[in-house]
Amino acid sequence: MYLTKKFIMEKFINMALDFPHMVNQKLPKNNFNDMMESSEGNIASWTGYFYKVSALVVLLGSLIAVLSPVWSGGLGSGAEMIGSLIAILIWVYAAFPIAQVIRSAGDSLASSKSSTVDFVFRDLAVTNIKVLGHVAALVALFGAFCMTLSWATSLDISGAYATDWIANIDYAYSLPMAATAEFTDMIGLGFVGNILTEAWTNWDPTMDAGAAWSGSGLMAVAWEFIGVIVVLAKLYVALALYHFFYGILSSLFNWFKNPSLPIKTS
Repeated sequence: MYLTKKFIMEKFINMALDFPHMVNQKLPKNNFNDMMESSEGNIASWTGYFYKVSALVVLLGSLIAVLSPVWSGGLGSGAEMIGSLIAILIWVYAAFPIAQVIRSAGDSLASSKSSTVDFVFRDLAVTNIKVLGHVAALVALFGAFCMTLSWATSLDISGAYATDWIANIDYAYSLPMAATAEFTDMIGLGFVGNILTEAWTNWDPTMDAGAAWSGSGLMAVAWEFIGVIVVLAKLYVALALYHFFYGILSSLFNWFKNPSLPIKTS
């Protein structure tokens, strides 16, 4: 009799404890638990999706910024209007490859098979460096095109373009690079950290090309194209340095987890 009562009591206790699980299984369309449990494995795909959405936002924001003189009355008149329209056409065209840089970064991140740590501190960091470097290079390149036309036609094709949104991705670049710069400073390589943290937007796409067909204007145009090459060179140097120091830190942490001395014992 005692054992029977004990068995019934345990059965009721187990039913009470299992009640939330039983109801949770009966809820219609309840796949939220699976979503939460698999969320870590979907970090790459969700990050890639975020970049794809960001590419669309950047494209729409760029087009609105470029086309805003059309409805705000900022086109001017005569030769000024012609220069403004040419600049608008150039930057409308530029908005699409700039947005594609971000979209391609999202596709690359979505296909990553790295662990969470490697994804955050290697894949994501490297991708952000590439995005900012490629976007800065494209802005400088199309700015150089505007300067070239200004120098060749005497029209005011200044290339005035709202690039303030580039600052919105500075944080994604600055976080991993600032950490790397601090590490290089700790080991006495502060000059390397200065290279990593130096601003990317040194070349201003709104620079004056100078007088049409003048020697000084031609030099300004040439320097603008050289600026594109230098921006890309800085990008590849930063990538090489980041890969190098990430490899050192990764090896160091792996050694901490399993320390061993390279000493042969007989």
